[in-house]
Amino acid sequence: MGKVFIAADGSAHSKRALEKAIQLAKASDASIDLVHVVSAKESKEAALNSTGKLDLETKRKRMLQPLFDLIESAGVEYEYIELRGEPDVELVKYANHEPYEYVVVGSRGLNAFQEFVLGSVSHKLAKRALAPVIIVK
Repeated sequence: MGKVFIAADGSAHSKRALEKAIQLAKASDASIDLVHVVSAKESKEAALNSTGKLDLETKRKRMLQPLFDLIESAGVEYEYIELRGEPDVELVKYANHEPYEYVVVGSRGLNAFQEFVLGSVSHKLAKRALAPVIIVK
């Protein structure tokens, strides 16, 4: 059984990307690795606005819950992977750590300014991932 990699940040773009990943997984009888990266900036901002680590995890789970609900209602097997670091670097590294059938990512994430300045995460995945990359608008 193969695997489909989906980069998820809770944005509307990542929800649409997940819908495409579910279609691909069903068509190829694959499971999905739902990968989320907690950046240092996100960790700092969340820490300043929270009451502790448990609160941060609860907020993150609440943000991603619609994605979990979507994949569970589709009946596709999946694993949630949480990484820490710079999203573009960590996603490329993880996408290349095993042979995925597809890498799926939304065309934009939650932080449009960062994408403008640093280059988009989706663009970096498209250039550096070993598996075929599908960018969903």
